[in-house]
Amino acid sequence: MGGLACGLALLLLTTACGNGLSTSGPFGSTIPASGNICAHARPGGVAYSGFEDFPNSGGTATIDKVKLAQARHLRLVTAWVLPISNPNEGVGVGGGYPNASSVASDAPGVLWDRRQQIPGAVVRHTHGQERINLVIVAKPTGKDGTSTAVDLYYESGGTHYLLHFPYGFEVKVARTC
Repeated sequence: MGGLACGLALLLLTTACGNGLSTSGPFGSTIPASGNICAHARPGGVAYSGFEDFPNSGGTATIDKVKLAQARHLRLVTAWVLPISNPNEGVGVGGGYPNASSVASDAPGVLWDRRQQIPGAVVRHTHGQERINLVIVAKPTGKDGTSTAVDLYYESGGTHYLLHFPYGFEVKVARTC
């Protein structure tokens, strides 16, 4: 009977843990606030969001992937991370692809040339006010593409983690949001 009880306890533990990823890691835990970020794109175009940022309080981590949660008519095209020294600056939100000149005009302290593409981006420990800026580029497949959140999957010290940004991303094929 002891083996059966242990088996049932293991089954309950596995079910309760869901995907087995920790949501409290060196990049922090799930952001408590929520909202919606909107950008516009030209027909057939893309939009970007560099609204999300996080620290790395642990050792070196490798980012495995980024996913748009519950995406509807919205496809992730690419994603990068880059260090920022001022938490009040970031790449921002806009239509098209971000580039060095657009980033320099919006956030002069951001070093666009230090960006790393995901998957495979290696993030080192951050100090003081240093943060890591997540920049995603998405393409709507209809007139209005949406997602409910952005999920960042990473590994540090042999453990896999999930950082959940509960900000929906909406890209409208229109002149404004």
